[in-house]
Amino acid sequence: MVNEGDTLPVVTWNMYRRERGVNGPIGYEAAGDNRPPQTWQEFKSDELFNDRCIIIGIPGAWTVNCTHQMQMFDGQFDQLYTKCIENVYFLSVNDSFCMQSWIWAHYAIKVDWVADGNGEFTEKIGMLVDKSDCGYGKRSWRYAMVVEDNKVEKLFVEDGMADNVGVTVDPYKESHYNNIYSYLRTTGRKQDPPDDSRWYWDVPSAEKVTRPEDDIGFKERLKLTARERVEHNQENADFINFDPSRDSIAHKEKEEQDKKDKEMEGGMLGT
Repeated sequence: MVNEGDTLPVVTWNMYRRERGVNGPIGYEAAGDNRPPQTWQEFKSDELFNDRCIIIGIPGAWTVNCTHQMQMFDGQFDQLYTKCIENVYFLSVNDSFCMQSWIWAHYAIKVDWVADGNGEFTEKIGMLVDKSDCGYGKRSWRYAMVVEDNKVEKLFVEDGMADNVGVTVDPYKESHYNNIYSYLRTTGRKQDPPDDSRWYWDVPSAEKVTRPEDDIGFKERLKLTARERVEHNQENADFINFDPSRDSIAHKEKEEQDKKDKEMEGGMLGT
């Protein structure tokens, strides 16, 4: 396992994401707004972790504790910045689509993310564990590191690190925001609060798509859809109006048998 004072291994991540430093719409027609679309880009770990930053390893995006932790750091990032923290990276053995959607869905704009989808970095620092009992496969143990010049300044690792510890075991104490901020206060380093113009992500807008050339327009499509629904209902009336308690074969057979039974009973009473 990596220790304080160690230099972190250098890996290259290929992540699908928007260009850093660009806000606004994304998607196929984003160029019309002078905004490039998302693209596959290579990121080297030693370049990302050059400035003093915090790396937070999490078991998985969208999980309860990870989401709470991410929102804590995003909402209180400014205090970390005043202690000379330039970035906070949430790193998980998830793909980049999952990580991006998780951050954007929670309107987080100050923290960043790293998709260590192959688990290469996580394994090299000794934080890769088997969470197959949760249906996760290989994932990261929860930890946090204060890093500068790609070297570990301070390490926070949750207790009980092991494989397949159970679905209810997800320690979240050592890497809590309060614990890390308390450490940063002891270092004595400080700087002015951040300028809002530095944020490289904003709350995302919907992706833009090109209207098909044969598109008939919204109103006409509504009319067409309504007509198609009426025709469908007429053609499939027997199925749509089918009532199992009235129209099933078993019900028809029972009705026929009841009719025969009544006729038989009537004949017996007549004799």
